[in-house]
Amino acid sequence: MTSPAEALLRLRDAATSGELDVLCARHSVRVLTVFGSAGRGEDVARDLDVGVLVEPGGEFDVVAAISDLVELTGTDTVDVTHLNRGGPVIRERALVGSVALYESSPGALADAQAVAIAERIETDPMRRLNLDLLAS
Repeated sequence: MTSPAEALLRLRDAATSGELDVLCARHSVRVLTVFGSAGRGEDVARDLDVGVLVEPGGEFDVVAAISDLVELTGTDTVDVTHLNRGGPVIRERALVGSVALYESSPGALADAQAVAIAERIETDPMRRLNLDLLAS
């Protein structure tokens, strides 16, 4: 099996060749990123964390998307995060400071990043309050 670092290289090549565009269009993907240890270029990456933001109203089958990504990358350590369903912290982590590989239209990534940052900042006081309540 391919290492996460090699899998990221394959995804970059697929992005350059247009193969990733086809995969993303098939799965109604608006933005696709790689984040986590593989996205940061760490030597000890155990998996390939892929963030997927789906087009509004788009159908997304996570199992089919994982299957296609496993075939494309040559690794079965692909972990897909459906960002439309994730909380503000994971959305920000997956969109900001990540390796951006696909956006369905120019500016889609920047728009998603701005929304993710604003939502995380806006909800931060409530998360802190919840943590304080859990600690007491």
